[in-house]
Amino acid sequence: MGLLLSASVGLGEENHEGWEGKGNAGITLSRGNGESLRGTAGLELSRSLGEWEVQTTADLLYGRDNGVSSGERVESSFQLNRGQRSRLYTGLSGEFLHDQPARIDWRAVITPVIGWRALEKEHLELDLEAGPGLTWENRASVTRGFGSVRLHERLDLQLTKRLHFFQSLTALFEAGDPRNYTVKADAGLESKLGGSWSLRLAGKAVFHGESRQTAGEDLLVTAGFGYNLHSAGQSEGVLASGIKKLKSKSGDWAVTALLGGSVSKGNSEARSISSGLRLKRNRQETEFVAGIFGVYGQQGGAMSAESLSADLHYQRNLGKRRFGGMRLDCDYDALAGLDWRLAFAPYFGWLVFETETSQLTVEGGPSVVAEQKGRQERAFLATYAAVKAEHQLGEKTQLVGELSWLSKAVDFKSYIITSELRVEHALSERLSLQLVGRSSYDTDPAENSGRHDLQVVSALAVRF
Repeated sequence: MGLLLSASVGLGEENHEGWEGKGNAGITLSRGNGESLRGTAGLELSRSLGEWEVQTTADLLYGRDNGVSSGERVESSFQLNRGQRSRLYTGLSGEFLHDQPARIDWRAVITPVIGWRALEKEHLELDLEAGPGLTWENRASVTRGFGSVRLHERLDLQLTKRLHFFQSLTALFEAGDPRNYTVKADAGLESKLGGSWSLRLAGKAVFHGESRQTAGEDLLVTAGFGYNLHSAGQSEGVLASGIKKLKSKSGDWAVTALLGGSVSKGNSEARSISSGLRLKRNRQETEFVAGIFGVYGQQGGAMSAESLSADLHYQRNLGKRRFGGMRLDCDYDALAGLDWRLAFAPYFGWLVFETETSQLTVEGGPSVVAEQKGRQERAFLATYAAVKAEHQLGEKTQLVGELSWLSKAVDFKSYIITSELRVEHALSERLSLQLVGRSSYDTDPAENSGRHDLQVVSALAVRF
């Protein structure tokens, strides 16, 4: 079973000239004391050419924890149909599959098909297809070819003006041995958010006959967003959203929640989740920010990531591009041997430059640090410095970066460098997609721990 929150991109859904389709992509990455990678990507394209119609799809799912594969599936297909304007049509279907946990190194299928549009109404369409074909595969280190039978069903239902239901079922049987089969079921809902954006929730189940010492089923659920890029000559529509609307008004509280991750079950056992919460309030002369961010991962019953960080800061404008404030940082990282760390720092800063699209600030001051690392507790005076930058890449996209340095006051060779880089794309006044990269480097790590840790997470941000 799998769950992965991801960003999605799509190309329009209505029948216009040119390519149309949908896509999605998501990633979660950890490097350093914990090694973990989760990634998913998908693409669906179609095009009408008179009586002919071309359809092609590609899907990728990959997972790896501490050097052990926890998921590796590549699937692609194409289909060429003739007679799309009539209820009876013919076509040629081709499929390719690589599923490492199911021990399918590769499988290729070619099938001539006969299709029938059982239902074709304004809000409802049901297609049925069947045909004999040929299958070649390398499964469990055995290569062979055999005759096969492919059965396919696809349903599209427009429930309301903004809500669309889609479902499909594909079965592939060996002609001489019906016990050897693969059945794939897909279903999902797509809800229009506004303009060209839509919310998409989809599930996929795959069942294998004669599993040969592997699990007989794999499940995957994806949640993401779709964007419709219409064909040439078609209006995209206007989405009344942008980065400026994601920013809170003076005196208002902005609460942002982040969620991303994955869970897999079946031929692979792994889970990972990344989540965060941030509160921010701006007034004419002051700013208050509080945030928390955590990552947890597990593979085969062993922990692959467990960290939590929180920060709190209050800042006041001192005039002439200057400001001052206080901040408190709290950190925990199980794999790095950091039981806890508290760092308090009063600081002064300077606005280096500010334009309509960019901003750069520097700040620094003394700090007091207390920590327990490698089961050893200590406290010391330190020096804090940071550089923060923002740049608006487009009407709906911005880049935010922060680089901070914390060193012992009596030993500048002992220091911690932390950085965060975030790309945020506004979907609406309250929704955005974010790609977040976080890095830390500690010159004095706990015993048997590495100095460097890196995390990359794609997540959905909701602002309340």
